[in-house]
Amino acid sequence: MSKNLWRNRDYLLLFAAQIISLTGSGVTTVGLALFAYQLTGGQSATAVIGNALFLRILAFLLFSQPAGVLADRFNRKYILIAADVLRFVLLALFPFITEIWQVYTLIFLINAVTAFFTPTFEASIPEVVGDEHYVKALSYSRVAVDIEAVAAPAIAGLLVVWLGVRWVFWFDAFTYLVSAALVVFAVVPFVAKKAVPLSVNVFLSEIQTGTRILLREPSLRQALILSFAEATAGAAAIVATVAYVRDALERGDTAYAVVMAALGLGSTVAAILLGRATGRYEQGAESKAVLHGRRHAWAQRALIFGGVLLGAILLPGFLVPPLFIFAVLWFLNGAGQALIAIPSSTLLAEHTFEDERGKAYAAHFALTHACWLITYLAIGYAAAYFGTPATFTVAGIVCLMITAAAFLLGRGEIGSPVHDYGRDGSDEAAKSGK
Repeated sequence: MSKNLWRNRDYLLLFAAQIISLTGSGVTTVGLALFAYQLTGGQSATAVIGNALFLRILAFLLFSQPAGVLADRFNRKYILIAADVLRFVLLALFPFITEIWQVYTLIFLINAVTAFFTPTFEASIPEVVGDEHYVKALSYSRVAVDIEAVAAPAIAGLLVVWLGVRWVFWFDAFTYLVSAALVVFAVVPFVAKKAVPLSVNVFLSEIQTGTRILLREPSLRQALILSFAEATAGAAAIVATVAYVRDALERGDTAYAVVMAALGLGSTVAAILLGRATGRYEQGAESKAVLHGRRHAWAQRALIFGGVLLGAILLPGFLVPPLFIFAVLWFLNGAGQALIAIPSSTLLAEHTFEDERGKAYAAHFALTHACWLITYLAIGYAAAYFGTPATFTVAGIVCLMITAAAFLLGRGEIGSPVHDYGRDGSDEAAKSGK
C-alpha cells in the first residue's frame, strides 16, 4: 500500500478512536489511584491499587485469547463497536459505587470487555495500513498510548479540582462513545475465512495456537522475557507513585499529576525518535530479506537498551530523590518501556501470517499481561509493607537481572534466517542466506 499513512482515512479514524478511548482510560487509572488513596490513606493504598489492577489483568488473561479466536472468525469492526458501547455502560456506573469490592467488580468487568477490544484493534491495523507503513503505524499507536499517559494526569487533575474524583469516570465513559462513533465510519477489512465450524475442541485448539506461534521464534521469546522488565517498571510507576509523592515527598495531587505526565512524555519522545530512526535505517532495503534483517537488528538492540535503562533509573529509589529528579527518572522510565514495547510488536508482525494474526496478538496480549499480573501485586504489597523507596530499588535489580537473561538468550539471533515462509513452505528469503 503506497498511500501516505496520514492520507489513509480509515487509519486516521481508528487512530483517533484509540487516542480518545486511551485518554479516557488513563484518566480512570489516575482517578483510581487517587480514589483508593482517599478511601484507605497512606501506603496501604498501594495494596488496594495493586489488587484492582491485578483483577484488570486477570480479566485480560481470561478473555483475550478467546477474543483473538473470534477476531479471526467475525467482523472485527462489529467487535470493536460492541466493546466500546459495553465499556460506556459499565463506566457510567462507576460514580455510584461506595465500597472497595464494587471497585474491584467494575474494574474486572470493564477490562474483560477491553480484552476483546485490544487484540481485535491491533490485529486490524496491518490490514488497514499495509506492510509498508506498519512499523510507523506501530510507533504512532505507541504514541497514542503515551498521549494517554501525558494528557490523562492533567485532565484528571482538572476534573478532580473542579468536579471531584468520581467525575473522572464519567469522562472515561464518554470517550468510549466517541471511539465507537469513529469506528462506525471506518472501513476495517474483513476476509471471511474457510474454517471448521466452531466447537469447544476447535475453540481450545485455536487458543493454544496463538501461544505456539509466539514460542516458535527465538526473537519473540526474548521480547516476551523483556516484557517482564517493562511490566516491573510500569507497575512501579502506576501502583506506587501516588504513595511515594504523597508520603515520601509529602507533596499533593498536582505533583503526582506532573510526575505521571513526565512518565508518558518520556515514552512519547522515545516512540517518535525510534520511529524516525528506524525509518531511515530501513530505507533503501533492496529485498524483504534485507529489510527483515535490519528490523531484527534495531529491534533487538532497542530491547536490550530499554531493559538496561529501566533497571538503571529504578536503582536510586532508596535514596529518595526529590521531585524534580524523580520526574526526570520517570521520564526515562517511560522511554525505557517504549523501547521494549515497540520492537516487541514489530517482531510479532514480522513473524505472523494474516490468518493467524488474531490468535497471535491475543496470545501476546495475554502473556505480556501475565507479567503485569505478577508485578502489580508484587509492587503493591511490597510498597505497602517495605515502603516505596526500597521497592523501587529492588524493582531495578529485578529489571537488570531480566535483561541479562534476555541478552544471553538472544545472542547470535541477529542475521539469522528469515522466517517469512509462504503457505507452500517456500522461503525465498532464507534461500538468499540473509
